[in-house]
Amino acid sequence: MGALTFGDRSLARAELARGQVIEATLTRWAIGALGVLAIAVALLLPWYTAQAVGGSADMAGWGAWTVSGDVDAGLRPLPLGLLVLPAAGAMVYGAVRSAFGLAVVGAMATFAAAILPFLVMRAVDRHVPGSGSVAVEVAEAPLALLAVGFVATVVCWIGYARCVLRPSPRQAS
Repeated sequence: MGALTFGDRSLARAELARGQVIEATLTRWAIGALGVLAIAVALLLPWYTAQAVGGSADMAGWGAWTVSGDVDAGLRPLPLGLLVLPAAGAMVYGAVRSAFGLAVVGAMATFAAAILPFLVMRAVDRHVPGSGSVAVEVAEAPLALLAVGFVATVVCWIGYARCVLRPSPRQAS
């Protein structure tokens, strides 16, 4: 076998670098898509549902309740979906700027924002004295955000490990 010449070494390095660039680009696109998906879920799907004898209500991500029928309760607005916007925005910004560490933090914050509705569920309903009972439940948005946030966290950690923590290629001798 012959020794590698200078041209062969630089070609091998260029192919290795091209593979790393393609991997980083695909990871950035995946992180960006997951961030946009998290924002869409947070703004479009309901966060809480309330059921009463005479009607029902759904709470949007910005805290507004949409009531159909008669819900005899004081429903507090909790704009939990707005907490997802900066977290998922940081994830998208990290993907655009190749700042994979920021993308990891944004993905974990998105996952944490999806846990909040389960923790503050009792704060949603102000039970009005003399009113009927109202069942308040966590709706689709937090459940979907848990899945999106978990997948985004895993993808961001893999991207961080593969694109930032990867050791530089060795020089061929």
